[in-house]
Amino acid sequence: MSNPSNTTIDSEHYRQMLVRDGQRRFDEWHGEFLRYQREFTQSLENEHDPQEFVHDGKPPYPIANERYRQMLVRDGQRRFKEWHDKFLSYQKKFLQG
Repeated sequence: MSNPSNTTIDSEHYRQMLVRDGQRRFDEWHGEFLRYQREFTQSLENEHDPQEFVHDGKPPYPIANERYRQMLVRDGQRRFKEWHDKFLSYQKKFLQG
C-alpha cells in the first residue's frame, strides 16, 4: 500500500469526496431533526384532550398563546436537564479520571 502523504488526488475527485461527505452529514442531521420533530409533535398531541381540538389529520392548532409558551418552557426545561445531566456525568468522569 502506498504512503498516504505521497498519494495525490485530482481536484474533481476531491470535490466529489467533499460532496459525498456533505451529503452524508446532512442526511445524518436531517434524520435526527425529523426524529426530534416527530417526538415533539407526538408529545404535543399527548398533552391534549382529544376532544379539545378538531384534528382532521392536522396538528392540534390553534393553541392559546399562554399554553404554547408553557409548552415551550417545559420543552426548554427538559432539554436543559438532559444537557445538564450529561455535563455533570462528564464532569464527574473527568474529576475521577
